[in-house]
Amino acid sequence: MVLLCITDISKAQKPYIKDATVEEQLEFVEKEASKWQNYIMVFDTWFRQLKNNVNNTISEKNEVISRLETTIVSKDSTITELNRQLELTASDLKETLKEKNSFSFLGISMAKGVFLSIVIFIFIILIAATALAILVLQRNNLSTSKIRKELEKTREEFEEHRQRARQKYEALVVQHHKEIQKLKEG
Repeated sequence: MVLLCITDISKAQKPYIKDATVEEQLEFVEKEASKWQNYIMVFDTWFRQLKNNVNNTISEKNEVISRLETTIVSKDSTITELNRQLELTASDLKETLKEKNSFSFLGISMAKGVFLSIVIFIFIILIAATALAILVLQRNNLSTSKIRKELEKTREEFEEHRQRARQKYEALVVQHHKEIQKLKEG
């Protein structure tokens, strides 16, 4: 019994570890506590200190959990708002791209590719019509030039014919006049 008391006194003199973790404190109490039959005896001060430290640790952990839950709720609402803004931005981007790639001509909205194809098609038709008009004009100019040459040739022939006819007529008139003079003299 004396030995048991000396052991208890020596254990009572060992200071309690206050700045250790809860696990270390539990190990300390388990290791340093007295064992008697199937019981473990813990000093009341150690038990209160351990209980107080466990409660403080639980309170601190609950505060951390509460702060983290608040942070999670805040982050969730931020994520929700950012997702909503992302959807709006994506919708705006889609609308902007649609407007960027479309063109309004005479009140008709059409894609720029379609409009460009129509403009190129019209441009090609105008070039073809211009080329056709130039060919027709050149053909007409050649025909007109040929007809003018023929007209000029015909005029020259007509003028020659007229000159010959006039000369014949004058010769006939002179001859007729000479014959009339012969008849009067004779």
